[in-house]
Amino acid sequence: MGTYTNKKIEEYANEMPSELIRAVEALNDKFRLAIFFVLLKNGDLSFTQIMTELDIPRKDSSILSHHLKILEKGALIKNKYAKKEGVDSHSFYDLTEFGEDILNALMDTLAVSRFVGEPIEPLKKMLYQVGLKQSEKAFKDATR
Repeated sequence: MGTYTNKKIEEYANEMPSELIRAVEALNDKFRLAIFFVLLKNGDLSFTQIMTELDIPRKDSSILSHHLKILEKGALIKNKYAKKEGVDSHSFYDLTEFGEDILNALMDTLAVSRFVGEPIEPLKKMLYQVGLKQSEKAFKDATR
């Protein structure tokens, strides 16, 4: 089914900051959600460690690369280079502060919406809590 749009739909849809749209879209995939939560639970991981943790065969490494790039463009994860003893790789992935804030805000929204009759209020709180300034900074860092 095609996407229906008009001026009013565009006007309301554009109220959501583009940074948040990219972050939400980046999480709209089971593969990327798995990567996100592997990094949440384990912290700094190399590409190979992520492949091992998710049981991804070496032949499918390009698929992992693709999804990591989408998460980076959504400013949810970062790739940093460091030399660590006992690890062959020098490229490590971790959640950004923005990624952690998004997750915390969404979890807070779920917890609050169970008790509040108006589910839009926690979403408004999340938008303010994450803050446009912080999301703009995260996206500038992610797109360098």
